[in-house]
Amino acid sequence: MTWFSQRFPTWLICLPHEKRPIFLDGELLKSQFDFVRVKVTLIMALCIALPFCCYESELKIPMRISVSRRAIFATSILMAGVSIFAPAANAAETPASEWVNTTAIVDQANAQLAQFGVSVDRGVAENFDQQVNSQIDAALAPYGDEVATSGGQVVEQTLQLVEQEAQKALPNYQVRTDIQSQIMGATPGEVLHRVPGSWFDAPAVPEESKIVEEQGKSLYGPGTPIYLNGNSMCTLAVTGTDADGRKIGITAGHCGKSGDAVRSADSYWVGDSGTVVYNAPNSDYSVIEFGSNAELSNSYNGITANAVGGGVANGQEVCKNGVATGYTCGLVWTADQRMTMSQVCAGRGDSGAPLIAGGRVVGLVSGGVIPDYNLACTTPLQGPFFMPTLSVNMDSIITDLDSQNLPGRGFQPTAG
Repeated sequence: MTWFSQRFPTWLICLPHEKRPIFLDGELLKSQFDFVRVKVTLIMALCIALPFCCYESELKIPMRISVSRRAIFATSILMAGVSIFAPAANAAETPASEWVNTTAIVDQANAQLAQFGVSVDRGVAENFDQQVNSQIDAALAPYGDEVATSGGQVVEQTLQLVEQEAQKALPNYQVRTDIQSQIMGATPGEVLHRVPGSWFDAPAVPEESKIVEEQGKSLYGPGTPIYLNGNSMCTLAVTGTDADGRKIGITAGHCGKSGDAVRSADSYWVGDSGTVVYNAPNSDYSVIEFGSNAELSNSYNGITANAVGGGVANGQEVCKNGVATGYTCGLVWTADQRMTMSQVCAGRGDSGAPLIAGGRVVGLVSGGVIPDYNLACTTPLQGPFFMPTLSVNMDSIITDLDSQNLPGRGFQPTAG
């Protein structure tokens, strides 16, 4: 097995693990904020005593979501071994100059990592705090009291998927115009939120989906948002047919279990149009069989899958399109035959999203490398500062499907 497979076997993604430290050497190059350049020996030290962070979104529960400006940078500079944490929602309001305080986190990390003879430069954290806080102050300054007075607002969201008439609004489909949403989403005007905890302007329902919905069907393609069993929201990686002519879709395995009903989040009121028929026991993917009220496409909402499979190289740019954070790109850190680790922005709801390179779907998003959603990508303001994303390679999925006489064997992607 390769170095990467030994430390990130597929079954480790979402299950409890044996405690074991993992190290990876690397360097954070100049960030898009253009103010920090860091080189450290340690990128990450993962104690695999907890599950890895999986990016499905559980939606069938009441949730309180703080929209306080204090949560701007609940992120992590994993590539530099420096973590950034926002204060808790019930913490006292902090001065703008202390919105980001990585120095204390670095001190904690150094204490824990001393046994390994590794330390993170404290001066780097101090410099980063100063620069990032200045960036946030500058971004919010034009809005003055308008931001401050709404900073502690808490929005109550009851996210139960209740059957309604077809003309009613889609569940979890909120268009926001408040200043905070515009700033946090780096989007002027209307900002669409579809997954709790994500500030990104989410992908809207595409016209092609609306046209098919008028015919009483749901359209599925790469990047379609889906509900599984009514309470889990994920993203579809790819569609196609298998050797027996079944209409097939592939998404992340942890999103649901065999027998779960599947429906499109973009044409929710069409109803269930698929079922999870296989959940891989040794990899994080599942197979969906679609019914007669589903249409398949190789193109969806601006994303086209010209082919499926193929490898990626270290340093290569890959992209993904998910319901939570939309279309984002990043560089590959390392990859082997089974998995890829990249600095692609992803968050809750993006599980199963297609990982794309050169028009090919080369993998699907599985989750983050650390079991803490606070380190995920939640706002464009983070830039590249979030934990790396793990994805399952499509070549390994296709090989696994072809090795057994189950739905999905002989998978061929939907043609254009």
